[in-house]
Amino acid sequence: MNRDTEKLQNINRKVEELDKKISEIYQDFEKSKKLQRFKFADFVQEFIGALIIALPFSLTEEIWELAEKLSFLRVFFIYLFVVLTIFLFIRYSKLQNWEQQNVFGFIPLRMITSLSISFSVSLTSLVIFGIFPDVISDIDTLLKASLLVSVFAVIGSLGVDMAK
Repeated sequence: MNRDTEKLQNINRKVEELDKKISEIYQDFEKSKKLQRFKFADFVQEFIGALIIALPFSLTEEIWELAEKLSFLRVFFIYLFVVLTIFLFIRYSKLQNWEQQNVFGFIPLRMITSLSISFSVSLTSLVIFGIFPDVISDIDTLLKASLLVSVFAVIGSLGVDMAK
């Protein structure tokens, strides 16, 4: 009987150890599922992603020509289409465990930050490289070119932010 009792106690100890390990794994899993808030590191990642894409697109003549030839309304609709796509992507994708931080109750904060950063980086790159005022001479065309470049830059911005 002693031997059987020893075996049962040994099995009980092993079961308790397994139970502890399972609990630790479950707690680690729950911690990893916690929703991530928007932090300064996210801002930097979005900035870098927008910069990587905006710089080469700012230097392409096709963007400048499109900005000159397309009406502001058409560029605005292109940009609006991208904004709608980004809204749907952020709202309904399960690729990140981002906390649902909304402005005005329905606009995702990540969308606002990404679009703002992308537009700012696009506008700044056109000015820094001398595209404005050397190649593009009026503000209207500069804004259209900035919107067109930011259409691509926002992809880089969100892509790098999601890749972390």
